[in-house]
Amino acid sequence: MSNESSEYFANQRREIEEQGFITDELLATDPDCPVFGINLACAYPFSASMEASYLALAAELAKLDEGVYVYPIWETHITIVTFLNFSLHRRPSPQLLEELRSWIGAISEVMRSLFDTERIEPFRLEFQPPVLLRKAVILPVANPSGEIARIRRRATQLLEGNKELHEKLLRGGLNAPGIIHSTIMRLKKAPQDLPRFTAGFDAVAAATAPFTMTVREILLTLETKPYMREGQIVQRYGLSSL
Repeated sequence: MSNESSEYFANQRREIEEQGFITDELLATDPDCPVFGINLACAYPFSASMEASYLALAAELAKLDEGVYVYPIWETHITIVTFLNFSLHRRPSPQLLEELRSWIGAISEVMRSLFDTERIEPFRLEFQPPVLLRKAVILPVANPSGEIARIRRRATQLLEGNKELHEKLLRGGLNAPGIIHSTIMRLKKAPQDLPRFTAGFDAVAAATAPFTMTVREILLTLETKPYMREGQIVQRYGLSSL
C-alpha cells in the first residue's frame, strides 16, 4: 500500500470518528432503481479460488450492524475505468437510454484498439484486508506488475484522441480511479453504536488474511441497477501469454 493511500485511509478513519458515516441513499430507499452505467472492469465476480475466503469475510461483516449492505459475491468487481457513472443516470428516459446505449459500440472499439496494440498478459491481483471508509468498506488491491495502471493510462490517451466521444463521456462521469480497490460493503443506515461498530470492524479486518487471484480477461460491463446489482457483460477482452 502506498504512503498516499495509507494517509488517505487514516484521514478517513479520523473523519468517521469526528463526523460519522455517509449512508447510501439508493440502498436505503431504492436499491433496484433503474440506472445506466458503462465500466471497464475485472474480477466480476471474484474468482472461484476466492469464494470461500470472501464468503467468510462477508458473513463477519454482515454481523456488524443491521444497517450494513454487504455485496453478495455475484456483485463483486473491480472498476478499472468508469465511462458512464450510473449515479448520473438514474431512471433514464427511453430516449436518453437509447442515446447512452448508442455509445457502447464506440467505447468497445476504442478498448479493442487498446487490447490489440498493448500486449497484456494474465496478471496477479493481491487483495488486502478490508479498510473502513466513510461511505463504504473496500478491499485495497495490489497489482505489482502494473497492468491496471497501464490500461487506465492508455485508455485515457485513446479516449482523449476521440474528441467527440471523450466530451460525451466527460459529461457522463468519465473517471479512472486513482487506486485499485473493490467495494464490498455500504451502509443503508448509520450504526447505532459507532465505537462498537468500528471496534468490531477492526477485529474482522485483523483476522482477514490477504487473498489473490489471476485476471485472465478484462470486461466491458453495463450497470443497470446500483453497484452491479444487475450487470451485464457486453465485451470480453481475453489476456493470453506468449
